[in-house]
Amino acid sequence: MIARGAGLLARLRPPPALVAAVITGLALVVLIPAAASSTPVMIVVFFALVLCLALVLLGFGHTSEFFVILGVCMVPMTNLHPVDAVSFITVADAAFAVGFGLMLPDLMRRPLHLPSIFVLGVAGVLTVALFASLLADDPMGSLTSLAKLLVGAFGLSILILWWNPDRTRVVILASAYVLGNVISVANGVLKNEVARDGRRGGLAEHPNVYGLCALLACCLIPFLVTQLPRTWRWVLTGPAGAVCLYGVWSSGSRAALAALIGVAVIFPVLARSVPAALALLSAVAGGLVFSTQLLGVSSTGNALGRLLGAGSADYSDVEREQLLHGVIDRFWVSPIIGNGMADVILAHIVYLQIAAALGVIGLFFYLIVLASTVRPAAVLTPPFSLLAVPALAYVVVGFVTPLLWDRYIWVVMALALISPRLAEAAAAEADAEEPSAAHRKDVVADPPRVYR
Repeated sequence: MIARGAGLLARLRPPPALVAAVITGLALVVLIPAAASSTPVMIVVFFALVLCLALVLLGFGHTSEFFVILGVCMVPMTNLHPVDAVSFITVADAAFAVGFGLMLPDLMRRPLHLPSIFVLGVAGVLTVALFASLLADDPMGSLTSLAKLLVGAFGLSILILWWNPDRTRVVILASAYVLGNVISVANGVLKNEVARDGRRGGLAEHPNVYGLCALLACCLIPFLVTQLPRTWRWVLTGPAGAVCLYGVWSSGSRAALAALIGVAVIFPVLARSVPAALALLSAVAGGLVFSTQLLGVSSTGNALGRLLGAGSADYSDVEREQLLHGVIDRFWVSPIIGNGMADVILAHIVYLQIAAALGVIGLFFYLIVLASTVRPAAVLTPPFSLLAVPALAYVVVGFVTPLLWDRYIWVVMALALISPRLAEAAAAEADAEEPSAAHRKDVVADPPRVYR
């Protein structure tokens, strides 16, 4: 009788889609009046609804991954905050917190394998930063900046490495980042929001951030071209790449445009591709042929115009030069161990900022961290070496940008750190398939024996 009752209950169990619809309907009836009262409440209600639906439809494990992917998609949208009063927390941060929070019990049962070079660099930066903070004029300000670096840069990378997503999930993460940038660019175009100097910012907090996110998204396109199904790869990556290129152009970020040109020059070597080299030569030839037209359309707001000195470029150069001299003077006060990380992003050169804050010792260990992200481009072959192209772009743009610990940078840097594992897994899978393929060949090749 008990077994029959259990079978009846199993047959009467509603499908997950119906449960999700009922939960959503009830939640909308109860929570919409509260959500209409303020934007933060509306965002909290939105996340609660998405969490409930994901738990019902996807299950606990897939829900955590869904929120991490959602965070990667929203990370270029740095101007979206759950609470306006807390501007340093973005909607992407909330998604990461939910995703990795749900994933934490599973992560605690997994081994944590980190690249040894990365561990050495992070440990060195942390040690030097602690000593520099204790000796600094503003210890609390220095420790606050160190916490931002540990959480936003190193911590997020370590969590992604601990999760250890496989090849399919890495493709989804890269696609989500590109999609988020496309949404940001499209929002700026549709709303036609242009700053006074003609630059666009999309859903980012500043045109330079908008341009850097577009640059990193462009650098992910070559990897996606090699991984997406042949039928859809150009249909999806072609328009997305064009939108991201327009994001670099319309941002007015000279750093993003210069880094994009630099990466494009060395990309054929990284890709080990003759077609890529021919495409680069064609682009150079086209630029020379239409140079007059390009210079003619380079207005004061786009990246090329500002690179050539138009618009607000002169004022920006003067301001950067003043900041540069101040940071250089600060470096010579304590060149060995630095002056602490308070006000570390004053200069527009990442490496000079680290040198002034942590001295030459801290800069040495920080360069080790960056080397661990770029190294796959030199030691791996495509497609996995292509995951290090965004890291290479950031290393290049670091000479002309102050951006140091932001999540939209280190999400893609983490993908570069994962690439050696993906290459090892692909090699192991290929080795496992070779004996079976050889066995099938031998079976087919051997003629049947005839006994008389």
